[in-house]
Amino acid sequence: MKVRRDIASIPKRSAAQTWKTIVDLITGAGTIDKKGLEAAASVMESLIADEHPAKKPIVVKGMGSRLVIYLLYGENAMEADLEVDKLSWNPTAGDWSMTAPSDADDVAWMNNALKDRAPRIKVHDVDEAVDDDESAAGQQALKIDWGALG
Repeated sequence: MKVRRDIASIPKRSAAQTWKTIVDLITGAGTIDKKGLEAAASVMESLIADEHPAKKPIVVKGMGSRLVIYLLYGENAMEADLEVDKLSWNPTAGDWSMTAPSDADDVAWMNNALKDRAPRIKVHDVDEAVDDDESAAGQQALKIDWGALG
């Protein structure tokens, strides 16, 4: 199952405040590797400032449902509430990973920086389709061989 959260970002929150809000949302008792999330701050803040998470989400896969986080910018952010609905589970309380969109030109340096600081986080080109095994599994489940019904 997929759960979505929309978080107001720039100009209502700075990139640093937005990243802190995301970290607070996805961590809690039992979180594994919170230090990695904190160490990833400068890279993630740069990515947030580029505004790509408005059209492609930051995705957290781990314990429980898959979490997709979209960020709101500009007028959409100004109209949004600062409150973010809490999760009923802790997605980082076990083996977890995160993906986030960025400019193609920034993917290499961001992943290189994250490799040592926060190896659970990977950055991908915002214009590339992301391998999403859950969506692929869902598409397989919905395929119908109409010829067999004939």
